[in-house]
Amino acid sequence: MWLTGNEILKEYKSGKIHISDFKEEYLNSNSYNYRLSPKLRRLSSEIIDLKKEDSFEEITIPEEGFTLMPGECYLGCTVEVFGSDFYASLVTGRSSIGRKFITNHVTAGLVDQGFKGTITLEITVTKPTIVYPNIPFGQIFWFATQGKARLYKGKYQGQMDPTLSQIFKDIKSEKFLEVIET
Repeated sequence: MWLTGNEILKEYKSGKIHISDFKEEYLNSNSYNYRLSPKLRRLSSEIIDLKKEDSFEEITIPEEGFTLMPGECYLGCTVEVFGSDFYASLVTGRSSIGRKFITNHVTAGLVDQGFKGTITLEITVTKPTIVYPNIPFGQIFWFATQGKARLYKGKYQGQMDPTLSQIFKDIKSEKFLEVIET
């Protein structure tokens, strides 16, 4: 079951859905528009290696905008902090942003029950594109789950900035190595 905008508002007011800095004008028929934080990280590693931490450059988007360049890998995040122990959610782009050929969240859109924090966005562009801080940039929607919840307690819990991949921690773990060896 996917929540309607009216149900999102009801569950926000009841405390079952957390949205910091909630603005009712960002509520849609079946989703809520999230805004782009002024914080960006541009991956500067020449080669992305899943077993290593990435290098990055910190960028603050000024009010007059910042030009994203094709071929670059940017991580952004939502202005809003989201969370729910009662619903899982998905993040995706807005059609208005997609029609500017900006991909702002292609993979890893699931937000598990129990997660609370900002949502990291993977951003790429086809042509040089100017973006601005705090603009509506994508949307999040919530859906009911079935069965007893296993609340999220993972490594991204509580993130407040664009957060780099932490997969290197999984690869180095004994649990992962056991799976590889069997």
